[in-house]
Amino acid sequence: MSAATSKRIARSTGVLAIGIGLSRLLGFVRDVLMARLFGTTLQSEAFVVAFRLPNLLRDLVAEGAVTSAFVPVLSWYRTKENAEEFWRLNAALLTRLFVLVAGIGIVGAVIAPQIVWLVAPGFAADPQKFALTVQLTRLLFPFITLVGLWAYFMGLLNTLRHFSVPSLGPAILNVAMIVACVWFVPHTSPGVLAVAVSVMIGGVIQLAIQLPFAWRLGFRWRWAWRHPGADEAMRLLGPRVLGAAVYQVNVLIDTALASLSSIVGVGAVAALYFSNRLVQLPLALFGNTFAQASLPSLAEQAAQNDVHGFTSTVLSVVRVVGFIVIPSAIGLMVLAFPIVGGLFERGAFDHHATIMTAQTLIWYSCGLLAYSLSNVLTGAFYALRDTWTPVKLSIEALLVNIVFSIGLMWPMHVSGLALAAAIANTYNAFRLVQRMERRLGTPVLRPLGQSFSRVFAASCVMGIGSWVSWQYVGSHLTPWVGLLLVVVCSVLLYTGACILCRVPELSSVLRWLNIARLFPPPFVSE
Repeated sequence: MSAATSKRIARSTGVLAIGIGLSRLLGFVRDVLMARLFGTTLQSEAFVVAFRLPNLLRDLVAEGAVTSAFVPVLSWYRTKENAEEFWRLNAALLTRLFVLVAGIGIVGAVIAPQIVWLVAPGFAADPQKFALTVQLTRLLFPFITLVGLWAYFMGLLNTLRHFSVPSLGPAILNVAMIVACVWFVPHTSPGVLAVAVSVMIGGVIQLAIQLPFAWRLGFRWRWAWRHPGADEAMRLLGPRVLGAAVYQVNVLIDTALASLSSIVGVGAVAALYFSNRLVQLPLALFGNTFAQASLPSLAEQAAQNDVHGFTSTVLSVVRVVGFIVIPSAIGLMVLAFPIVGGLFERGAFDHHATIMTAQTLIWYSCGLLAYSLSNVLTGAFYALRDTWTPVKLSIEALLVNIVFSIGLMWPMHVSGLALAAAIANTYNAFRLVQRMERRLGTPVLRPLGQSFSRVFAASCVMGIGSWVSWQYVGSHLTPWVGLLLVVVCSVLLYTGACILCRVPELSSVLRWLNIARLFPPPFVSE
């Protein structure tokens, strides 16, 4: 991977990580406020059900689906065609997407009673709850239109190497909901209506802030429908939506199995939810951001038939992802109990819940590297305009997950479901590597062996140090202070271990952070 490409991906990843980190922090504040205001009351249940289907459709036809389907085609036209053709394609794509998401929003609002009856049939026994849920559904369903258009402009700006403003979208939505909880809920009856309205306002704002930047970069919209590039992008969108649907089916199956409390234990659904939230943090900050940031560069290299550059970029991104995710996984395993206990153990979340969630977190963490690699390699297939291969392999992984979940849930209880997910993720990553090697005609896994072995050795040193520092220092302090101290010590220890093990990715990360000059060449190899 060239220095310019490396620097561009690093800068984009940093911007995306900041946006995601900010969104996660604000989301935590939002959840605390919502829990304090509504608890598990009628209003809370009505909002959760009303927002569930628009949120599901957002995952299926917006955000990642639109970006991964549109960016490769946009990048190809930006590389191969003139500017006029590129913007003509954008007009056709926006028109088609607008018709799709606007139609979904309108139909959903019209048939809201039927949707609520289908999603939550038990609400029909409580007329007040059913009526409020229908009202909220009609308010929230058009959100899919706003988020679909936001996703389109995010894909356009990412293609043009602009990541900062789109990355702030989820954070803006959380800010709108927080403002509603603090200032408007107390003056609204029922208060949850103010939250629903804030969701729509947040959707408008996160879309509107992107428009000036798109305009400045050359975007001018006009009604257009026919374009060969738009036909191809919509064809790519279909398999991408199917892939997202496979993931949702996986989640539903895990939830259904976790609900069998007589087999997996009481509280298994909550344990899976909270442990998965913890695993998703490093995955979202590093695995997903690198996959999203590298997609435009990979798409351009694929458009130019630059096989060597494409392979080099994939390997470089995978190495850096491993450099960050492997120690994150080991850190979550070693510190699972203090992390879960410090964050959640209060009120109804007792010590038994901490033990169950921490054990689940340990097994989930075993698949963190595989899941991160799957995201990067899936993005690489999308850059090659091949969306069917990841879908087929994700269906295979779904079947693997079902088989192992059923086999492990009896001897290991809820931990067996987490281990099954880790096994399925590892299988999916291995199959993606196999297919990518066949597609590129060059090894992908073998060149990673030496790098990953050094990173793993340094991570094990860090893990031992993390455990010792928690046992003898962190555990004697308040949970938040102790955890923060141990994390800081772990980062320093991992850096030192990487220097001793001569991990080559350390120099890349330090160079991206502009602090490589602090370490002399004998200690940081290129």
